[in-house]
Amino acid sequence: MLQPFLQTLFRCLTAFKSRSFANIPGPTPIFPFGNALDFKTAPTWVVLGNYAQQYGGIARFWLMFRPCIALNDPKSIHQVLSDPDPGARSAGTDTRRCPLHNNPIYKFYKDQPRKALRPMLTDTNTFEAAVSDENWRDLKQNDPFSMDYCRDWLASQIDPLQTFLENGIEELVAESAVQGDLLAYDVLQKLTFDGFSLATVGQVFPNEVFEQFNTMCETGTIRMTRSTLTNWMIPQTPHDRTYQKASKAWFERFDWVVRQQQPPANSLLDWVARKGGTNFDAQKLRNFCAGVYPGGAVSTPSAIASVLHLLDRHPEVRDALRLEIEDLWATPLTLERLETCPQLDRVLRESLRLLPAVPFFMRSVNRHKATELAGHSIPANTPIFMSNWYLQRLSDRWSEPEIFNPSRWDEETCRQNDWGSDYFFPFGRGSRACIGQHFARYFIKLTLAVLLAKYEVIFADRPNSSSDDREFFFGVAVPRQLRAKFVASGSH
Repeated sequence: MLQPFLQTLFRCLTAFKSRSFANIPGPTPIFPFGNALDFKTAPTWVVLGNYAQQYGGIARFWLMFRPCIALNDPKSIHQVLSDPDPGARSAGTDTRRCPLHNNPIYKFYKDQPRKALRPMLTDTNTFEAAVSDENWRDLKQNDPFSMDYCRDWLASQIDPLQTFLENGIEELVAESAVQGDLLAYDVLQKLTFDGFSLATVGQVFPNEVFEQFNTMCETGTIRMTRSTLTNWMIPQTPHDRTYQKASKAWFERFDWVVRQQQPPANSLLDWVARKGGTNFDAQKLRNFCAGVYPGGAVSTPSAIASVLHLLDRHPEVRDALRLEIEDLWATPLTLERLETCPQLDRVLRESLRLLPAVPFFMRSVNRHKATELAGHSIPANTPIFMSNWYLQRLSDRWSEPEIFNPSRWDEETCRQNDWGSDYFFPFGRGSRACIGQHFARYFIKLTLAVLLAKYEVIFADRPNSSSDDREFFFGVAVPRQLRAKFVASGSH
């Protein structure tokens, strides 16, 4: 008897807000949580997928008293993630401006998790920009990852990163020999963090810097979780003293890195100093260096751990990949050969299809103006959740979608499902897709090529060690509980 009463009470209290969503299907909300309890019983990306199966391409749900949209139609998702740039419209098209702010009217804003991740991500980080405005275009154009010499820089990193990875994995082998199973994600995250540091700023930092990074990530995770319920629950700047201390030390570290007279040779900083091409001043360059890690040093090790776990569970795929990697190292490795290694590419694509490190994306409708979406007028400032995890497992699109099958990625499948397409966008899609995705894919492939050539990763056979058992950490689905032993090939 209580549940119908609480449902009726919620309807009465939200009657005015509900009118705008009357024609959009969705789960029945209950006082005072709305549908927030759904997200306590399953990860966000799974809940969004369940809504898609039950209610179709667009669904309405409530987080407390805040109405939200679950968008699962690929064409509508493309509309949201590729919101047209008003400044780039041709003559004669609509270039109306917001009456309150004299800015072009963008339909969708990147408000969440934007506020939650500040000030770890600064105003000069391309991720931070609320819309694809002139300021964002300038930041993207001048971002070191956008430079035309970035590919040459990646090629130059193969030898130093190969040596670094071999040494790092040898340390994991020694650690496994003493301690047994290790937390796979944790050790791979440290390896990735240090590898990112070596490639971008030319040095590996003391362990305390990695600890500062994770302290900030933990605070950002808490803020992101709270902000999904309501943005006013989080202050502009975290008040936690531990966070403030870590943040201060973090940015001071990168101030020092950027202001060195001579950047370490062959680092990305060195390439920027020698080649130019960017108008970034010292502060923006500092913010770029500090901003390489948020997201990237969380999502990249998640992807590596997921690939390794899937290979461990599918030894026939792992063995076939090892044969290809043996051939890969038969002659000095080049960037082109790494990128075009067929089985390695198929394995990575299939793993990211099944287990995208970022399994959902968020936007908000224009703060002051309703917009048309999937045949409905969506009120201003409505949060929109979009699940790539669901679309990448859609049975109408993928044969046996729950099965790990890298061989599905033949030439035609790759053509129809390129990176950032309707049913495959693990790094996002449109102009706002991850600006560092080429570096991330490069680092994942190189790490796998080095590791599988000489080593084995044996995961603990435990009931709770599923790759699907992942937790939300700094906007990323992280396989935190996976435990594994690192050993030299043939030594077990």
